[in-house]
Amino acid sequence: MISESVSRRRVLLAVAAAPLSVACTTEPPAPPPPDPLSALAARARADVKLAQSLTAVPAAAEIAKARETHATLLQAEVDRERPPLSSTAPPAPTSPPTPPDPLAALRTALDESVREASAAVASLPSYRAGLVGSVAAGCASLREVLG
Repeated sequence: MISESVSRRRVLLAVAAAPLSVACTTEPPAPPPPDPLSALAARARADVKLAQSLTAVPAAAEIAKARETHATLLQAEVDRERPPLSSTAPPAPTSPPTPPDPLAALRTALDESVREASAAVASLPSYRAGLVGSVAAGCASLREVLG
C-alpha cells in the first residue's frame, strides 16, 4: 500500500515525467557524413569552368556542356537524397588560376573525374551507382575526344 505521504497524483506525475526527462537529456544524433556525390558535382562544376576557358579548342564547348549536365544531375540526386535546408543554389566554384597548359589541365581533370566516380560506384546503392557509372563513362569519352 502507498504511504499517505506520497499521493497517487504524485506517483502518476513522476511516472509521466520520467520519459520527458530522458528525452530532454539525450544527445542529438550526429549529422550524416557528406554525400559522396556532392564532391563529384563540385568537380564537374570546376571542369565546366576549365573547359569554358579553352575557347581555342573546338571540343571544349561540348565538354563544358556535358560536364554541366553531369553537375546538374549529380546535384539533383544529392538534393533528392538530402533536401537542402534553404532554397539557395550550391556555391559556384571559384575560378582557379589559369594553368600554364589549360588543355593538359582539362585532360588531367577528366582523368581525375573518371577515377573518383569509378571509385565511388562500388560503395553506392544501385540506383545511385548507375548515375555515377554513367558520369564516369561520360568523362572517359570526353577525355578521348581531347586525345
